[in-house]
Formats: sequence, structure tokens, C-alpha cells
Amino acid sequence: MALITLDKISKLYRTKEIETLALDNVNLTVDPGEFVSVMGPSGCGKSTLLNIMGLLDRPTEGTVTIDGSKASALGDRELARFRNENLGFIFQSFHLIESLSVLDNVEVPLIYRGIGARQRHEMAKEVLDKVGLSNRLKHHPSQLSGGQCQRVAIARAVVGNPKIILADEPTGNLDSKIGAEIMNLLHRLNTDDGRTIVMVTHNELQAADTDRVVRFFDGRRTE
Repeated sequence: MALITLDKISKLYRTKEIETLALDNVNLTVDPGEFVSVMGPSGCGKSTLLNIMGLLDRPTEGTVTIDGSKASALGDRELARFRNENLGFIFQSFHLIESLSVLDNVEVPLIYRGIGARQRHEMAKEVLDKVGLSNRLKHHPSQLSGGQCQRVAIARAVVGNPKIILADEPTGNLDSKIGAEIMNLLHRLNTDDGRTIVMVTHNELQAADTDRVVRFFDGRRTE
């Protein structure tokens, strides 16, 4: 049974002047434990697809089903809780909070679950050790390299033990060496921990090393 199912998904953005069809009748399934790459030229709908898959945006038409739950059946509060418990997000620009330490940044998703401080600290320390940052707990993002910031973002994405990781150009702001290290970390999360990963990327070599490549052009799947 598929873990993620997108059925006839379309997304239309409207302004006073124009209408833009970002996604056009997209069907896609992702099985548990898959590592799937999404590729296509800029503006083809890749990030829109990831936002809809991550329940950050709602489609204009079609249904999104995650682990047997239909997103359209969930209210805003239920949707936020479901997203927090089942989905981890990694962004190209890291999206870390500059005023917080590394440890505090990783704890943020756990705060929204109502987990107590002591347990939050232990859970965050465990994943930071796993990504090789146990010696940077009290540092702030401005004191870290780009690769270290992305490791913090990955730790934040997995600290709540989500089934699914959604990564939007996770190596886009990194050089090739550090990017390779981040990809190795993602592959370990996939193979060792069984995380299902969907990654938007422009990197053909990185995509070729995943289980499957899904390509888009002008809001439609081409393969």
C-alpha cells in the first residue's frame, strides 16, 4: 500500500491579472521506504508539488492521501498535528532561527507536541549526535558552516521520528563535497532508519542514486 498518494492533483494560482496552472492533473504514489527524486526545469511545479505533498498547501483539485489519511478530511488544527507527527521538512535555505542555539532549533517541532523540556533535550541531543554535531549544541546558526546548518535542519526534520522526509533542493546552497556528505546522510536515514524521502533536485547525479526519478515539465509529469 502506498504511503503517499496524489490523485488528479491540480493547482491554480489566481491574481487580478493572470491565472497560473502550477500543477495539471498529477498522479503520483510513493511507497514506504522509497527515496524518490523530483526533477524538472525551474517553474515546472516541483516545489508546489512538495508543498501539497507536505500539506503546507491545498490543491485546487484532487486528493492527497498520506498513510491512509485524506488531507481534505482534516481541519486546520488536525492538519497541523498530522503534519508535525508524520512529516519532516528540509529546505535549501535551512530556515533555522538565528536567535536560537543548535539544540533549541532542533527542539522546535517537539515543543508543538507538548513534550517536556528534559525529554526534548535528550531527543534533540540524540539526533544531533547522529548527524555529527554533538559538539555544536550551544552554537548559533551564524557560527556554523552551510553544511553544518543543513545537518541541523536534517536533525530538526527527523527528531520527531516522522515517516516521511520532504527535501527541497537540500544541497542547492552547498559545494559539491559538502553536498555529497549531506546526500550520504539522507541515504543513511533512508536505508538504516527506513525513512521515506521525496527530494526535489536539479542534480542529475544525485537523482540517479535514488530509487526513482519523477520528472515534471509545465506542471505535468513527463515520466
